Amino acid sequence: MKLFINAVNLSSAGGLNVALNFLKGISTLKPDDLQVYVAAPRQCGYEALATDAIHLYVLPKGSGYWVSRLYIDYHWVPSLIDRIQPDVVFTMGNFATPVAHRQAVLLHYPHPAYPDEVEIWKRLDLFGKLNVWMRNRVFSRRIRYTDVLLVQTETIRQRIRRVYPDLPTISLMPNAYTTLRSQTTYSLPFVKQPGVRYLMCLSRYYPHKNMEILVDVAQLIRDRNMPYRLLLTIESTQHRKARRLLKRIERLKLSDVLMNIGHVPATGIASLHQQVDGLVLPTLLESFTATYVDAMHFGLPIFTSRRDFSEEICGDCAYYFDPLSAEDVLNTIHAGFSNPFRMQRNIDRGQQRSMQLPDWPTVVQMGLESLRALCSESQSILSRP
Repeated sequence: MKLFINAVNLSSAGGLNVALNFLKGISTLKPDDLQVYVAAPRQCGYEALATDAIHLYVLPKGSGYWVSRLYIDYHWVPSLIDRIQPDVVFTMGNFATPVAHRQAVLLHYPHPAYPDEVEIWKRLDLFGKLNVWMRNRVFSRRIRYTDVLLVQTETIRQRIRRVYPDLPTISLMPNAYTTLRSQTTYSLPFVKQPGVRYLMCLSRYYPHKNMEILVDVAQLIRDRNMPYRLLLTIESTQHRKARRLLKRIERLKLSDVLMNIGHVPATGIASLHQQVDGLVLPTLLESFTATYVDAMHFGLPIFTSRRDFSEEICGDCAYYFDPLSAEDVLNTIHAGFSNPFRMQRNIDRGQQRSMQLPDWPTVVQMGLESLRALCSESQSILSRP
């Protein structure tokens, strides 16, 4: 099978991780019948994966700007595909490639599945709303090029089916879990106080992560003199609203309760897990996040939003709260630490749950089976406008 993988818009965060691990899995499995052609951004780690069986085409210089996106999507990538003539196109970056080839699309951008969530839209500024609206529109307009849509959870599959009932096939390609290894020791930038519980909100800043509610939680902790501290891992450069959040924490003199430790390097994430007492994640929107599973693996209690995506990933091993109520967030945390027996039971369940997730070779095999099935379908390809 001649497979073309479009990864041109996967240059950071979870999307990049999925693409690189999928290609590493192909290199490990080494299928005899597979030739892979990859279109990818420059200097993001793809170059190291090029082999005789994985042919890499990097984006032209200067194509990282949004104004060049139309050229890349509608000319550069289609021209490559026209030259290579693959059996199947696998677009890993959410939005179908506008070509008349058999195509599978991997969706890990959650907004198309939650188009009418008022609380999410309320947290976006004008630029953010335009960005999400435009991405959702591109996803919707390019559905006609999609033969199989691959999603990471059953929750997303059901939601997408309700929003886009005319999609032909929606299949599961779950995210794999790779156990974090302690590569370097991360040192917390403060001295921990005895008798105090430290909970991390391990995430970059995104509006849908709902970190602002933690300011209200921190005020309650301070006013009631409760033994909890909350850790953020954000940088002011990550988003306009990240700067506002950090300034607000400073203005309210909450820096000793809601403590921003900044970006933690990937090599220090495992070490950080071993130095905190729990994970708190008041997010309003996810597709799949390994943050939950890392916490399960390291035996940390999870305090998170009661939402369909979190309940599918965490099941009965997490403590759930209303992410719009600071009072409920704090009460849930306090109730959790006040019952050590139940907490240990949840931790044990979480560690068992983390071991049940598939590894990358298994996920890659599942993905290749879907792509081979698409390749072998005998029905002729209808011309698409």
